[in-house]
Amino acid sequence: RAGTRAGTRAGTRAGGAGMASSEFESAWMRSGMPGRHPRFHSRVSSQDDRYFEYEPAEDAHANGGNHEDDAKEGAAESDPKAELHRHVTDTVHPSSYRTDLRMRIERLLTEPLDLTDKLWEVFISSGRLGSSGAISRLKVANTITRSGSVGDGQESLLLFRSHHSLADGVSLISALGDLVDEAEEIRDMIKAEIKRRKAKSKELSFLQRLLRSLQKLIWFCLGSIQSLMYQTYLLWTTPQNPFEEALGDALREMQLVAGSGRSISWCDAAPLDEVKAIARAVGPKITINDVFVSCVSAAVTRQLEEHRERAAVMKEASTGQSQETEVVHPAKSSINVVVPVHLMGGIIPEGYSIGNKIGAFVARVPAHTEVDSTAPASDRLLSVHTSLASVKRSPAPILSYLAARVAADYLPESLAKRLFRGANANAAVAISNARGWDKKVHIDSRPVESAHGFLPLPPGLPCGVVVQSYAGVVSISLTAEKWAVPDADRFVGWILDEYVALCEESRQRMR
Repeated sequence: RAGTRAGTRAGTRAGGAGMASSEFESAWMRSGMPGRHPRFHSRVSSQDDRYFEYEPAEDAHANGGNHEDDAKEGAAESDPKAELHRHVTDTVHPSSYRTDLRMRIERLLTEPLDLTDKLWEVFISSGRLGSSGAISRLKVANTITRSGSVGDGQESLLLFRSHHSLADGVSLISALGDLVDEAEEIRDMIKAEIKRRKAKSKELSFLQRLLRSLQKLIWFCLGSIQSLMYQTYLLWTTPQNPFEEALGDALREMQLVAGSGRSISWCDAAPLDEVKAIARAVGPKITINDVFVSCVSAAVTRQLEEHRERAAVMKEASTGQSQETEVVHPAKSSINVVVPVHLMGGIIPEGYSIGNKIGAFVARVPAHTEVDSTAPASDRLLSVHTSLASVKRSPAPILSYLAARVAADYLPESLAKRLFRGANANAAVAISNARGWDKKVHIDSRPVESAHGFLPLPPGLPCGVVVQSYAGVVSISLTAEKWAVPDADRFVGWILDEYVALCEESRQRMR
């Protein structure tokens, strides 16, 4: 069902002349995007918001049957090129380094889209290389070194915003792979990976495949019971969001001051190979996601500590009661985190269009305040890995996906929102791991230097972090309620502090 949240992706291309909307539209049509992914040229039906119809209105088809067949039929009868200009807009390039771009991203994340008009839009601007802040200063310096010229350096900024009814973020990354110049190479890689998986399955005998199917059935049935019991336990033992609890009586005043805005930040965190090396040094089963869940939970802990200190000072100022005589809200031993999971393994196979194929699970991870301050960061990472491992292997992501579909399609909107809020189990943060392309890609012969995705905040979640890899670099982006995270750059700095500690310890282990 249509909501009001939107995801924003900032992609920056550097080198040569800037890109104009007409060039983007030509690349879009040349890549065959309308035929490959018809939902880009659809909108929510004004008669029934459970279904899509296709642009323009006179050629619309209510999609009440097979989504893929109706999509292809609707796209064939409409004229995507004629309506594409409504999605693509030329705009003025950001003038103030990072500040202007931060405000634009915040606006795109908070202003609702008219879903009966369109499900996505992209704003394109061009200016001096490095002026917007979307490309890190290190990448700008490297680009200048490669080109050997400073004065002719140009960047084009593409701010892509879409509603979650169009597709989840991972599916969007995969779908936009059809837009890049290397699309055919990417599709061949996906086909090869699918062929490899099928070949591995064919090596099994009929009896082995039957036993595996029975094992999956038992896993799903028993795992579903366990997952529901664990979710109930999290809800029962986490009656309040830790950000609200830490702020206490000071929360209302901070909400009034901050308003409904968002705190936004982004950065390139580390080389991908370095992160993998850290994971291997700490443990054989540690993943990149484990590394950054640990780093983000450390940052959340430091933010909560700061809020408790501030709330205590505000309480003392208003009541005259000394901080030393009473702790406003003691630190918790753990926090809940939401981890989205793409149910198709992060790819869209040939012949499939985009859509929402995302589930999620909630896990309780240790809060770093309860760990000895002298304990190694790697010990904290191992604790986080242990907490995530069992839930990660459960059917929880599938159950959450099915529950979301049923709630969105058949329950009243007010009740659906309450269920979505409760499903988060008062988690402090959502952490999404999006894998981008391994090599640098191009659009219309222009290199894509940086790509950052920003997570739309689900109901009841005050903080969202996207960890994304692209061209051998891991980047971090933060979206948070301003009352929860007043200084987004500082919060990201805390994430990097924990990462640096892990990096130093892993180097000592490898000596």
